[in-house]
Amino acid sequence: MKITKNNLIHLTILSGLIIWFSWDFSQADKHFNSIFKSYKPANAFDSITSATTKVAIVCSDDTNLANPTPRDNANIEYKTIEDMVRRAVELSGGLDWFISTGNMVLLKPNIVDPETPGSGEITDFRVIKALIKIVDEIDHGNIEIVVGEASPRPMDYEMEYQNTWSSPRWQKLWDIAGYQSLLTDPYLEGINFRLSNLNGSPPENPWQDLVLVDVPGGGEALPQGGKYYIHKDILNADVFISVPVLKIHSPGITVALKNQIGIAPSTIYGFSKTEGVPQNSYQYKLIHGSQAPKYWTDKEIVDLSNIANIKYTVVDAIACLELEKKARRSGNTITNLVRMNMIVAGADPVAVDHICTRLMGMNPDDIEHITLAEKVGLGTNNPDNIKIVGEELEKVKKRFRKSSSATGDFGQSNRTWLLNSTYSIEGIDDPINYDFLTNEADLTVQAGHDNWSEAIYFTDDRIDLYNYFNLSSGSKVMSYAFSYFDAPKDQEVELWIGSDEALKIYINGQVVYNYSGTRSFRNNKFISDKVKANIIAGENRLLVKSLQKYGRYEFCLNICEPETNTNFDGNRVWGLKFKTQSNYTGINDKETKNNSSFVIHNAYPNPFNQSTNITFVLAERENIELAIYDICGRSVSLLYDGICEAGSYNIKWKPMDATGKILSSGVYMCRLSTRSYVKSIKMIYLR
Repeated sequence: MKITKNNLIHLTILSGLIIWFSWDFSQADKHFNSIFKSYKPANAFDSITSATTKVAIVCSDDTNLANPTPRDNANIEYKTIEDMVRRAVELSGGLDWFISTGNMVLLKPNIVDPETPGSGEITDFRVIKALIKIVDEIDHGNIEIVVGEASPRPMDYEMEYQNTWSSPRWQKLWDIAGYQSLLTDPYLEGINFRLSNLNGSPPENPWQDLVLVDVPGGGEALPQGGKYYIHKDILNADVFISVPVLKIHSPGITVALKNQIGIAPSTIYGFSKTEGVPQNSYQYKLIHGSQAPKYWTDKEIVDLSNIANIKYTVVDAIACLELEKKARRSGNTITNLVRMNMIVAGADPVAVDHICTRLMGMNPDDIEHITLAEKVGLGTNNPDNIKIVGEELEKVKKRFRKSSSATGDFGQSNRTWLLNSTYSIEGIDDPINYDFLTNEADLTVQAGHDNWSEAIYFTDDRIDLYNYFNLSSGSKVMSYAFSYFDAPKDQEVELWIGSDEALKIYINGQVVYNYSGTRSFRNNKFISDKVKANIIAGENRLLVKSLQKYGRYEFCLNICEPETNTNFDGNRVWGLKFKTQSNYTGINDKETKNNSSFVIHNAYPNPFNQSTNITFVLAERENIELAIYDICGRSVSLLYDGICEAGSYNIKWKPMDATGKILSSGVYMCRLSTRSYVKSIKMIYLR
């Protein structure tokens, strides 16, 4: 192109517009954030379940099967699959306790593209075949069984609900996937079952099958307004059984819960479901990540799972996929297929997803829709409350390569924090290294005390301080976020960190990260830095100090297992649990600022490995108790119980329990109590 004066003028204007749009999008992010708040009091969730639940794992080589076959057998036969499904159902409690004569039972497979059975992309129709048989046996012919899915790939008659389509589409409902063959299978003769296109069935008017329903509890995906269209078959079903295939996907995994994106009808929400359809002026669509930095996918998964009211889950973990939900091919070979030859089953969909995540070598606490589903009462994510039956998980799990395009690659930022007020940085040359709070490194925080908030749960990995503090454009402030976390052992970890501006992080009073510049925090993996740090067994303190000058005022933080292979890294430390209440402050300290009857000083040395000195001063004669507690608040040793005269005291404590047994490394609590007051100090014992 010949460059003229007019061309140069146009290029100059274009450059200016690009700069303006970049700034405008940054400001638009802030505006969008204010439309839908990404935080709420943590106590807004009151439905966490705790009942023990069974999850069954059955592999093809189980010697209890009539036709066992090796776990690497790519030609597994139907009879073996049926035996696996039967055994998994039996081990996890059976179906007859919630399915009765006259019920309508909806089986929801995971069907995406026109793919063949065994591709790992779609639920193997043979698993559905086995379930149809098993359900019917409860009362042959007297239970209506519906196999339903709202595929994101259209039938011919659905082509009018999208603009262009280059991918293969269904000629008959899920024909390539093998589901049409079920209708004429002699093994299923006499069974009352049918296939249902949950996108809407009558070609002349698919919408007549669709109903707008409310999400119980109001819903978590705020742009949806707590309402979704779903097919009437789902509303009419007495029992909903999720039958997904085990896969990696952009929300981290796709199993029992993620499978419910498939009940959102594409004739309303679009092909794909994030696009909408012209028939309603694109009014309805699943938002997913299209309004970044807000990500709604996991909230939509939880909303739709809530509507589905999943009664049971059977997972097809025979041929599975890593890296993504679609089969990648090189020639005739699927390069991301992982053969497991396994069935996983259970009544609690959250517990099933928990176990499946671990089977793929990941931490369930990194999968937002799992942790959020537990919060709204859909099941348990607590391994202590999940009983695994059948195969031992540790013996059969494999490491799946994670999605390279997903937020799941990051894991999940700690979502629940205690927050302090903002502090002006005007006139302070180096605000990130200025103590706005006295002895900030040694802070021990209690919710609702000393200007700290109650526990606040953020619904995104980005902790949105800008809108939480209701800042205006141009605000220049510093603020603090605090959390405790329990760790299973002393170990080195890797902090995955993101922020636009200066950030300082303390763990147990030590600075483990100090960044003072500016940078982009816009990539979908949310990572600005990865740094090593050390944590201790038991309770740890975590303080994040964050600066706002120019950016969106957000940060994210996960504490991950060190891993050099980028296919597998980003897993939160297994067993690490964030929390906002200390085990020590939970021993009911009653000291007030006006108390002068005694003082207990910090132990020294601290940390220690042989012994430590505990010193205290009594202002008057007191009946005292001096006791040691472990991280769970259990009494370890009683050092003194009785009358003490006024004066100074020093007691040396060797880390032994009441029987003289040497204690394990960890954090311990020394509590001094009188009739009126209690005061506690923390001590770190390193063997």
